[in-house]
This record gives sequence, C-alpha cells and structure tokens, in this order.
Amino acid sequence: MKEDTASSTAYTVLQGLVYVARRTQHSYLVPENVKRLGECVLSASEEGRARLAELDKPFVELKASIREFIFLPGITLHYILRKRCIEDKARAAIAGGVTQVISLGAGYDSLVFRLSCEFPDVNFIEIDHPATQKFKADAFDKTPESQAGLARVNYLSVDFTHQNIEDRLRGFDHFDPSRPTLFISEGVTVYLTEEEVTHMFTSIRNLSGVGTQFLFTVVEPHGSPRSNTRKALAWYLKFIGEPLKWTMEAPHMEAFLKKQGCKLHSIDATEQFREKYMSPERRARLHHGEYVVLAEFA
Repeated sequence: MKEDTASSTAYTVLQGLVYVARRTQHSYLVPENVKRLGECVLSASEEGRARLAELDKPFVELKASIREFIFLPGITLHYILRKRCIEDKARAAIAGGVTQVISLGAGYDSLVFRLSCEFPDVNFIEIDHPATQKFKADAFDKTPESQAGLARVNYLSVDFTHQNIEDRLRGFDHFDPSRPTLFISEGVTVYLTEEEVTHMFTSIRNLSGVGTQFLFTVVEPHGSPRSNTRKALAWYLKFIGEPLKWTMEAPHMEAFLKKQGCKLHSIDATEQFREKYMSPERRARLHHGEYVVLAEFA
C-alpha cells in the first residue's frame, strides 16, 4: 500500500459486500444496516464512488464471475461469510465478559462501529493505516448513529509495517489494559512477514496479558489441498503493491499458537461457514483457502 492512499483491497472487499447485497441471490447474508454503512463509506471518496457506479453497469455479474474464475473462485461471497463468522464470535466474547474490543487493520469494515452503538459499556478501539481509516471515520461521522451520539469508536492510526502497536496503544488514552479484551485482525496477517505476525502476538500479550482473546484470519499457502486460489492472484497482488507474505496450513495452527503462548479455541473455514450461514436452497461456489482462528493467551 502506498503511504498516502487507501488500500485497494479494502475497496475491493467493501465493493464485494455491496455487490452481494444489491445484485445476487445471497443478499439475505448482508443486513440492511451493513449494506447502508458500506455504501456510505464508498460514497465518501472518488475511488469509492467509481466502485459503486460499477455495480450499476451492464454485465456486472459476468465480469465478477470472470474475475473470480481468474483469481479467487467464490471470494466475493467468502468476504461476507468470514465477516458473519467474526461478528458472531465477537458478540459471543462480549456476552462472555469482554469489555474492550480492539480491531487491528479493520479496513472499511463497519463491525466495531455497529457494535459500539449496541454496547455502550464496552470500550471500542480501531487501529488502522491512516489513509484507509480517514475515509471511513469521516464517512461514519455523517451517519444517523453518529449524529445521535450512539457510536463510540476510538480511532488510532498505525502503519503496522513501520510502527510498534504496543508503543502506540500504551500511549493511547482510551486504551485500558485492565479490561478483559478481544483483539480482532481480519485480512491483515497475510500482508505481514512471519516476524511481524510473531511481534503482533508478543505485543498483545504484553498489552493485555493472560485471558486476552485474539480473533484473526489466516490464508492457506498456495498448493494447499484446502485452497482453490489461482496463481494469478499472487501476481496481481504483487503488481498493486499488496503481496501475500505470511500463510499457514490450518493443521499447523495449534502448534504455532502454542509457541506464542496461546491455546486454540476454534478454527472456522468454508465448511463451517456453509453450515452456519448458507441457505441450502441457494447453492454457490465458495472460496477455499482462508480460515478464522479464535485463540486465547494462556
């Protein structure tokens, strides 16, 4: 990602969410407020408005199908399913006693914003690259929720590849290390080196300690029997300046977490998404190759 521009991937994920809600038989997977907030963020920038306009053009479904066939079969629907999974687990953590939720690299996702409107006693912090975060924060300021004073998100700008999360959070007035905390990192670790991922775990442990939960996504390596990702994706991401760096096969995750001083609570992947969220009457080709991990620092 360039230093002064928002992530192309953040735009693509959000455009895919709105596309599913507007143009597909799977719109039931996208709640109306999620669609509305997605459109709000896209409308806040020139790039976003262009992405919205694409959705109204002829043959948009065909173009989307061709892109998925070339790069990542089923990925657009996968974005929605992984978000549903992450939201369910975040809500379960809050119901279980978590009173602080910190999102690392949220992109244009609205989860923290929406949860902050529902849970006023929970402290919500969102950490992201300043260029990506600016558009979203400004857009959400104009929503009915913000105007009514319901949204309570504390934004902290951090470039994960150049700045230390631990130092930035320790110096942030809104961070409370005494609260039971859930960290969320959706679609981030794949863009970090293994050293940076390990440092992220160390920082979380140092910040919040034993009992802290970490909910994050992981991509299977190319060639994994659990992945249908095409080789063309790696070439494309390298071209736009967002190459894949860290991947791990799901069967190796428990051993990796043990090295980080964590215990594994759950791994959810395509089959779990299908069982929990998909209507059996509406078949679709789904993406294989990314999974959601819930871990706890022991």
